[in-house]
Amino acid sequence: MKLMRLRPVLWLSAGIIRLLYGQELYILNETVFISNQDTVSVIGAPPGDLQVDGTGIIENDGGVVWLTGDWINTSSGDGFVTPRNGWLYLVGGYQRLFGPTPTYYNSLALFNNGSDLKEMIGANGRIQNFLVLNDCELRTNTNIMTVENPDPAAITRTSGFVSSTGSGRLGRRTDRSASYLFPVGDRQLGPFRYRPVEITPSALPHLFHVRFANVDPTSEGYDRLSVQDPIQEANEFFYHIAERIQGADPITLRIWYDEAADEYKDTLSHWEVPANQWQAVNTIINRAAGIPQTGMTQSAYMETQGWNNFSSPNFALARIRKKWVIYVPNVFSPNGDGSNDEFLIYYQGFIRVELRIYDRWGLLIWRGEQGPEGPIRWNGRTQKGEDVPEDAYVFVVRGYFTSDKYTERAGTVTVIR
Repeated sequence: MKLMRLRPVLWLSAGIIRLLYGQELYILNETVFISNQDTVSVIGAPPGDLQVDGTGIIENDGGVVWLTGDWINTSSGDGFVTPRNGWLYLVGGYQRLFGPTPTYYNSLALFNNGSDLKEMIGANGRIQNFLVLNDCELRTNTNIMTVENPDPAAITRTSGFVSSTGSGRLGRRTDRSASYLFPVGDRQLGPFRYRPVEITPSALPHLFHVRFANVDPTSEGYDRLSVQDPIQEANEFFYHIAERIQGADPITLRIWYDEAADEYKDTLSHWEVPANQWQAVNTIINRAAGIPQTGMTQSAYMETQGWNNFSSPNFALARIRKKWVIYVPNVFSPNGDGSNDEFLIYYQGFIRVELRIYDRWGLLIWRGEQGPEGPIRWNGRTQKGEDVPEDAYVFVVRGYFTSDKYTERAGTVTVIR
């Protein structure tokens, strides 16, 4: 191994520094300047590492640090000067981001070159601009990786994801009312599962931390059998952690799951403190949410809106004690011939059910309610009693467990005359 001990200032302009065949770039008490469109490459056989020590630091003003080995920050600073527009490319196989000093990356991109695993060890990290996962796993372990850029597009991926254990998290800052993806999954603590989270906050600044816990929540202190009606038990296979670290406004929280593979999918539940039990939350369920995501057979999600209870950060899919059922046909013919003249929704397990019908322009044309004895029915007319034309209509059916807790399902029904 060859150690490159640099002069007080190394300035790279309109060129490339390449260290080949397992050399190591070691920066001790110095500054490396990388100007726009230039590259520092540390490549070849192991170790091919890049280490910053003492008061050393890299100022990357639009260039690229191309690394096949490990990143090691034993310096007294952030490792990189910020704000700057440079990139760190991890282009090797299995690579590690070492502490003990936390690193503040400009932008970080992961590439699969024989191994798709990049692992954080010994320190937290922050990213000024962009995190590009591509098809790699960023394993934070018990560390936190925070993307400081509040742009909803600051994290991109093809099939990559972020995994964490214990106190580890993926963090994101937000500053607008838009959907922020937390692409979380795991293949270390259990079978591979990709179960992302989306958070839609207000336009005020917030900071959120998320983890997908691919374990029985009971093993981490949240007894899945400690429940409040109507819940029977929380998911024994995984749960999610969604923390609001900064900010105070309510959010829309969407948790994705696999409708075909996951067994607990009646409602979303929250671990309530100080009751220390899983309780049902108002849940909207979409059981067929488009093209299957990574590792899923049938992508689906559960969503709760206006959520502002962060007494604990723990959420889990759950079964309810009295199994509720909603059966919805997808076509009917209200032509008065005595056959299939009404849109009938059968159900059980609710104290009441509400049905709303919308036309293709989103206009509410009919609304009805029914008590615990179903079915609820629509006869193909507007609220004013006028026949609707042949077309596809959107229905939203909401079943109430209690006066203020419900689950919701939406879809389309076609009227044929």
